[in-house]
Amino acid sequence: MQSKLSKTIIGAIIAVALAAAVSYGLINQQTADQLQTKANQTLSDDQAAPTNPQQPVPAPTPQTPTPAPRP
Repeated sequence: MQSKLSKTIIGAIIAVALAAAVSYGLINQQTADQLQTKANQTLSDDQAAPTNPQQPVPAPTPQTPTPAPRP
């Protein structure tokens, strides 16, 4: 079991990484909020990992930026 300090540090690292990803336009704010919520739930879970095999994580879909309208 991880200590409370370790969980806090990991949570802070995730938050900073998500903030950087949003600021560089790699993901949108809503996606960052969802990922942060999932990370917080995972870190706050004190239960052992489930015994069933892990399912593969689906690959993210590439986001193409929309061009700005020209004046």
